[in-house]
Amino acid sequence: MAIFDLDGDQGSWFDLDTGGKVRLRTISFDDWKEIDKATKKKAAPEYPKLEGRHERFQPDIIDEEKRTEMIWDRTIVAWEGLFDKNKKPIPCTKEWKLKLLTMKSAAFRNFYNAKMAILIEAESKQGAESEKNS
Repeated sequence: MAIFDLDGDQGSWFDLDTGGKVRLRTISFDDWKEIDKATKKKAAPEYPKLEGRHERFQPDIIDEEKRTEMIWDRTIVAWEGLFDKNKKPIPCTKEWKLKLLTMKSAAFRNFYNAKMAILIEAESKQGAESEKNS
């Protein structure tokens, strides 16, 4: 049984088929602000001529790799029962989160994507319910 505490920051536990469990959460508004600030900058302004006038154009440059890493780090809260090939516990650190999500084997990545989809859908339904009740 999965219980969702969408009001809290603690996340929800999900069991892996191979043993162990992972606590995941969605990104909060404050997380998005910090991630955006750390991964987005403005390009140098350009002044192309559009319809006979020069217009200022200054696109955002986003470091997609860093953004993805920050999202993964913040959405994986904890885990238990994950071991390396030598049966040593894998610590729940940013480094290990990134290693597990970028391994050749897609098992952990597929698990993560499926469970995050569940959390996002539940959060979306909760938001729709609260709007409906307002």
